[in-house]
Amino acid sequence: MKNSSISHEEIKLARPCIDEPDRYIAESRFSHPFTMDALCSILTKMVEDGQISDLRCSAKLGVARFEWKEKTILLYRNGRIDIRRAVSVEDAHHIITGLQKMIIQAFA
Repeated sequence: MKNSSISHEEIKLARPCIDEPDRYIAESRFSHPFTMDALCSILTKMVEDGQISDLRCSAKLGVARFEWKEKTILLYRNGRIDIRRAVSVEDAHHIITGLQKMIIQAFA
């Protein structure tokens, strides 16, 4: 699948983080769902390479959670993405764009 065929919905700053009121939980959704086995495999390799940390990935539950660039990222099988500790919509967009490139092979 080509990178250009994947897009994401408008980013919404849903609510302030409880422990950091000046940061937000940003929500969006990719235009395609994930193949969870592929996503977990890609993310596991990224942990081994030191790119991300604190990975929890369950193909059965359809969710992956990890730390990247001082953010907690949650990816759901249906393509939803939550970014905790986002500073702004622009910050969240930067994170989503970077993630999309790293996990492009996991889109169904």
